[in-house]
Amino acid sequence: MKGTELNYGDLEGVLKGLLENKVVDCLILPRRVGNNVSYMLVRDKDKIATPESVIFAPSFGINAANIVKGWMIAEKVGIVAKPCEIRAAIEMIKLKQLNEDSVLLITVDCAGAFANEVYAANYADIGDQVDSAKIKELAGKGISIRDACAICDNRLADVGDIAIAQAGGEKAVVAGLTEKGEAALSAAGLSLEDKDLDRAAEKEKIEAEAKQNLEGLPKISSEEALEEFLRDCIVCKNCRDVCPVCYCKECFFDQPLGNPVGGDLLNLAEARGAIEVPTNQLLYHLTRVYHVSTTCVACGACEDACPKDIPLTRFYPVIAKKVQELFEYVPGKDAKEPLPFTTYEEDELEEYLK
Repeated sequence: MKGTELNYGDLEGVLKGLLENKVVDCLILPRRVGNNVSYMLVRDKDKIATPESVIFAPSFGINAANIVKGWMIAEKVGIVAKPCEIRAAIEMIKLKQLNEDSVLLITVDCAGAFANEVYAANYADIGDQVDSAKIKELAGKGISIRDACAICDNRLADVGDIAIAQAGGEKAVVAGLTEKGEAALSAAGLSLEDKDLDRAAEKEKIEAEAKQNLEGLPKISSEEALEEFLRDCIVCKNCRDVCPVCYCKECFFDQPLGNPVGGDLLNLAEARGAIEVPTNQLLYHLTRVYHVSTTCVACGACEDACPKDIPLTRFYPVIAKKVQELFEYVPGKDAKEPLPFTTYEEDELEEYLK
């Protein structure tokens, strides 16, 4: 691949160059608001300021891919985001929810993130960047990264069109991962040279740590345990609404059968004698996990959005990972790789059916 090594302070110029040279019409990138971090959509290059303080910030509010769900217009948007967010965008391209020609995917390294409210409350301790050593130190103080981040084994900037990878100290490597990415960086005014971003040893370490953390999560091992796990669910559907890969145009659970009210609710009660309300708790979550099990990127946005603080990371990403392993499929790895269930091989899954 081709890229260049820059000081953190030079990243502002790269992003401004993408807008100034009309490589993209707008950018979605993180910005600092006090102690917090949120996303903004920028069309004016002069609105980009000191991105180095937030670009690697270990804070997670929403999945940036959800912002561009349905972006089927001609104007090109560049997304500067964490690997799980870029992987979600790649899955959305496959699901025809995002126009591949209208997006430039820029991935940044991620060491793990804290929920936005945790990050804001503890910014003095956390700061602008963390590594594994600092994450352990903070955990000792009761400041823990999200479960979704603890079990994530895809934290490096190795997907999308452009990678912004930490190179130690105040340095970053900016490199094109695709021809589109290399062309974009060149058009933005960067002089590129051959760069080796082989970080196999680092990735192996991350994978081992993620596997250990995954095995340490409490298990849901029966229908009874699942019902107890979901007992406080109010079927608000927040987990659906913040999920970038939950994409149905008409959701069954917004229809009378899936969301009975008034007379429909009374008719069901008459047919069954009695019904539990809110209705369809278990059916809702089982239907959703079936829909997203192959495309879930385990970003954990569903858990963050739950008003009842149900630890949904122990359900959605855990089940999705098992399904993805069956198909030997890594969501968001390659926009050209077919989705499971959209192709068929005669002996597919034969070993699991014996």
